[in-house]
Amino acid sequence: MYICSEHGDKPAYQPGLERWSAYKFLWIRHWQGFQEIYDERFRDRYGPLTKEKKEEAHKLIKCGRFRNGFVRHACSGCGTVLVVPFTCKSRLCVSCYRKKLFGWSLNLSCILNTNLNHFHVTFTVPGALSQVLFEKGYNTADMIKEASQCYRDILMTAAGLKGKEHKPGVIATVHSCGNGLNYNPHVHLIGTSELVNTETGEILENIFIPYKKARFIWMQHFLRHLVRTRIITKDEHDFYIAQYVNGFHVYFKPVRGNNNEILFRATEYIATGYMNNSQIVKVDNERKTVTFRYKSWVNRQSGEKSYAVKTMDIYEFMALMLFFLPDRNEKTIRYYGIYASGIREKLDYIEKKTWRDAVQHCFEKDPELCPQCGTVMLADVAYSLQAPNSIDSLIKTHVIQKGYFIPIKKPP
Repeated sequence: MYICSEHGDKPAYQPGLERWSAYKFLWIRHWQGFQEIYDERFRDRYGPLTKEKKEEAHKLIKCGRFRNGFVRHACSGCGTVLVVPFTCKSRLCVSCYRKKLFGWSLNLSCILNTNLNHFHVTFTVPGALSQVLFEKGYNTADMIKEASQCYRDILMTAAGLKGKEHKPGVIATVHSCGNGLNYNPHVHLIGTSELVNTETGEILENIFIPYKKARFIWMQHFLRHLVRTRIITKDEHDFYIAQYVNGFHVYFKPVRGNNNEILFRATEYIATGYMNNSQIVKVDNERKTVTFRYKSWVNRQSGEKSYAVKTMDIYEFMALMLFFLPDRNEKTIRYYGIYASGIREKLDYIEKKTWRDAVQHCFEKDPELCPQCGTVMLADVAYSLQAPNSIDSLIKTHVIQKGYFIPIKKPP
């Protein structure tokens, strides 16, 4: 993680070389068979296997392999070489997707004002309504805007205000599934507990939030949205209002700590994918099953976490990963209120931050300095046409030690 808790020790940096994992091997080994059975087993439930989804899978399968291209950092002093393979940048690739999210987290301080107080808020919908959303093909990305508007309404109601000049700062994302890959759309939101008058700059503090009332505001807000988008009828709207007399669950948790701790917590809540390599416990290629570990429950008072293990059919697992895959042009993290001001320029700045900056921040080590002699290594690129010959030549003259290619015979 690029933003680290100040209380934790920073691990030693070691290059990852080629990117291999149980998750990636699963796709390499079973992708062909998955395509052959998809229409018969999964098309009716999860929709067609589109060209875009196939492209994402092909990018994942080729990701992080030296023979598909790499950046070479070579030391002119001792001949040590660091080879960094090209990434696929596919959202289906859990390594690349998490790298992108945590790269965003590296410069979250450009967006988040840590002088203001923040809440982590989770907006949920009941299981019966989730099933309706699944069957109707509801676009869960629409929940982000609805939850963000609802959060402002909650603060405005609590403060007894009307009008458009008062705004909180909001960063939000939607998760379409739960940790066990079950369909469970919910919004994670980091929002200021203060309202800012965008005309005068005045900050309205110490707003008491009526948590029980917030549940009703969210329920009414979201159900009206579903009626407008024709996901449910007016009669169904009235049914849910009568059925859920306590509203839909909305969880508030203050984000506390110093500047770095606040950034760390915000990253933890917002910048996370729905699966990572370390969760894969076992892949049984004979029985065609995959077993993974996931967080099943969190005590909201103590923060204590419980974990469960789940085994499922490999093809079902692959179908779910593709089903929950965000659309290519979909913005998975969105900004509202005072955090939307100048966001394009801030994100452009963050995009320009490099792999080198990330490693320096996380490991306190410059990866472009030779680990043997401290000389600045010079970089060049080997594209896919040159990459196979280049890596074969390197393997003949160097030996791999702790992620670096070290010359077998040191230069005179």
